[in-house]
Amino acid sequence: MLTGSDLLTVERTLQLAIAPAFVLGGVMAVLNLLTGRLQRVTDRERDLEDGTLETTRLRPLLRRRARVIYAAITACIVSSVMLCVLVIVSFLEPVFGVGAGTHVVALLILGMVSLLVALLLFLLEVQLSARGMKRGDP
Repeated sequence: MLTGSDLLTVERTLQLAIAPAFVLGGVMAVLNLLTGRLQRVTDRERDLEDGTLETTRLRPLLRRRARVIYAAITACIVSSVMLCVLVIVSFLEPVFGVGAGTHVVALLILGMVSLLVALLLFLLEVQLSARGMKRGDP
């Protein structure tokens, strides 16, 4: 039977694990956005099969955009893994009495840095896309 202090420990653990879970939901939304943009770049690349001068000029831009999106997706996945491990470690600490304070902080920092990298790469991809539009490309 759980005592009052055990219930308080479980309640506190749940409270600490909820914040990374909400951030994880946001990371998944960014990941969804990035995969949608990658699909559009891929579709645009397939549409450029005629080999004209315009096509040869546009292909390198599309390939660069795809590489940037792949890197952003990788950073999102790394962030997601860090946040998932953070939630797991947050539960292990009170249940098994493992001192994981420093590890929790490190996981949170790594997760947030990875998310920041993903968002900066997304910004770069948007700028590359806008640069293509300024040239008159869709």
